[in-house]
Amino acid sequence: MPALDDISSASEGSGTQRSAPFAAFGRRIGRTATVAVITGGLILLAVFWMKVIVPYTPVSTIPCPFETVTGYDCPGCGLQSSLMNLAQLRFKYVFMSNLLSPILLPLFYIIVVSWTADTLFGVTVWRFQMPKPIIIAGIVLLILYGIARNIPALGVW
Repeated sequence: MPALDDISSASEGSGTQRSAPFAAFGRRIGRTATVAVITGGLILLAVFWMKVIVPYTPVSTIPCPFETVTGYDCPGCGLQSSLMNLAQLRFKYVFMSNLLSPILLPLFYIIVVSWTADTLFGVTVWRFQMPKPIIIAGIVLLILYGIARNIPALGVW
């Protein structure tokens, strides 16, 4: 019978190194094609959402958990509507849904594509580090926007 130390060290080593399911495909097509495949998948998912899910079900948007619990809009409220308006090329309504969408949507795209490429394809697409002052400024901006959009007198979307 193995000792307790042998069992714990065996279980630690087995769960830490998981291979990406499509790593061979990712190595074969390269970084640029991986981004193109993921972007195409995201576009197909958006078209499926707008053409199949929204018209034929009562679900048009996913409810915001923060707004559901507190009754207040979060800084991200309206991003889904903003993305749907962007897909339909209605640029005026993109900004009306959420003023920070020109910053948050590209950032969300970069995060989703780089995570998906690394997790599914084993390809590192973008690896960058933000300086701390920029991260702090972004957090402060999100907090201030979240507060400002819940003050009716300001009229912030």
